[in-house]
Amino acid sequence: MSQENVEIVRSTFEPFEGVNLAEIDWSAEVIREALGRAYSPDIRLTTLAIRLGLDISDSYRGLDGLVEYLRKWLEPFSEYHVENLDYVDAGECVLVPSRQVGVGSGSGARVELELTTLYEVRDGRITRVHQYDTMAEALEAAGPRD
Repeated sequence: MSQENVEIVRSTFEPFEGVNLAEIDWSAEVIREALGRAYSPDIRLTTLAIRLGLDISDSYRGLDGLVEYLRKWLEPFSEYHVENLDYVDAGECVLVPSRQVGVGSGSGARVELELTTLYEVRDGRITRVHQYDTMAEALEAAGPRD
C-alpha cells in the first residue's frame, strides 16, 4: 500500500511541475475539482512556523481551508515555484522534501526555502499535510516504518 501512497502524492503534484503557482486561480472550479479528487474533504494542514509577515494560521481544515492557505501564501508573489526533490515512502505517510522559490510582486525580492512535507494518505486521498523544517523532523513525526 505504501508505494501506492507515493504514487498518489506524486500524481497530485506532477501537473504543477514547472508551473508558476502564483498565477493559478485557486478558487477556479477546475482547480477545486482537482483538489477534491486528491485531498480528503476534511484535510488537515499544519503549516511551517515561518510566516514571512503574512496572515497565515498554524493550521487549516477542509478543502476551503486548503484553498485559503494557498491563496494567502501565494498572494504576495509574482512568481512561485516548487521543486519536489524526492518522494519518500514512510508507510501511511509520504515525505516530500522540496525547494521553494518565490519573487515578491512589489519588491522583486527573491525568497527561497527548503522544507519537508508529510502527506498522510488514507483510502486513496491525502488526509493530512504537515510541513517540517527538516527531513529528520518529518521522519520522526511519521513514526516507525513497517
